[in-house]
Amino acid sequence: MGGWKVAGVTAVQSGHRLGVVSTNALNAFGISGFGGDFAQLGPCTLSQVNTSGSVTDRLNKYINQSCFPVDPILGPVFPVIGADGLATGFGNTRPGIVHGPDQRNTDLSVIKQFALPWPHDRANVEFRAEFFNAFNTPQFDDPDNEQDSATFGQILKTTVAPRIIQFALKLNF
Repeated sequence: MGGWKVAGVTAVQSGHRLGVVSTNALNAFGISGFGGDFAQLGPCTLSQVNTSGSVTDRLNKYINQSCFPVDPILGPVFPVIGADGLATGFGNTRPGIVHGPDQRNTDLSVIKQFALPWPHDRANVEFRAEFFNAFNTPQFDDPDNEQDSATFGQILKTTVAPRIIQFALKLNF
């Protein structure tokens, strides 16, 4: 019964820091080159941008969408800065106001070697069982951080497969 080995790796990390971006076609300074302008934070404080609760309870509303004003006709609202009443400036948010979901993952291996007398005394058979995402913890992707998107604020997929178990036999001689 002796001679078993256990090995493992556990990764724990905080979520990515994300900005909220939006298309601002009326920006007086031109459209930014990084995929959109930062959104305009409305009636909320920065502490209210992330919703509270477990990740699984807020998959459809990870980002508090009511913090970012939207005109029903024109879309996302930006501050008007032009004398023409149309030209807008950049939004007032910054990178990193949203904290993506954290990641917790454990991979385990259980190994046992059995001695073989053939072809020489150092020969053995190694049995190995490996468990990837051993505790079957869901690892969620970042939420959609584009204010113009129909899925804004939602988490749409996972980043790691569910638990995977594999067995192996290896002959060492």
